Amino acid sequence: MRYRRPRKPAPAPAIEKPDRRPPPPVFHPLAYRSVVAAWSLDARERWGRRSNELEDGGLAWRDAETQAFVEVWNQLRHAGGFADPDRAS
Repeated sequence: MRYRRPRKPAPAPAIEKPDRRPPPPVFHPLAYRSVVAAWSLDARERWGRRSNELEDGGLAWRDAETQAFVEVWNQLRHAGGFADPDRAS
């Protein structure tokens, strides 16, 4: 009679650790872009050029676009191109 070697035990199933990383951020369309789309061509060009200047100065593109929006919006508002929601009469 032949004797067989005992089998090696099967490796223990790998226990997967839960993924604790936060989910990737969801980027929604930037809200001010719909406002910029309604501006005159001249105002949109000022916004784009100012955004590029800020980005060249080191700001991230989203921050640069946002800052440029605020600056051009305020110029338009002070020039009387838009009603100021803070001064509704």
